[in-house]
Amino acid sequence: MASSQSGTLRELAYDFVKLDRFDGGNFRRWQKRMHFLLSTLNVVHVLTTPRLEESEPEPIAATRERQKWDNADYMCMGHILN
Repeated sequence: MASSQSGTLRELAYDFVKLDRFDGGNFRRWQKRMHFLLSTLNVVHVLTTPRLEESEPEPIAATRERQKWDNADYMCMGHILN
């Protein structure tokens, strides 16, 4: 059921962005709606959480966390630019 719900949320998020593109006016409203969308997609944390620095030697868990952050950042940028 979680997978089905996740798919529904993503469809809702897609419709949400499709219906309300930023046109240069009312930035504050667009910003709040975009924050809601990114929260729905569970990627909003990249807006406030810095990327982990690389270190040598590095534990595998740290590498995975950085890759997870990079993926979420990519998703955020894609939705904002779209």
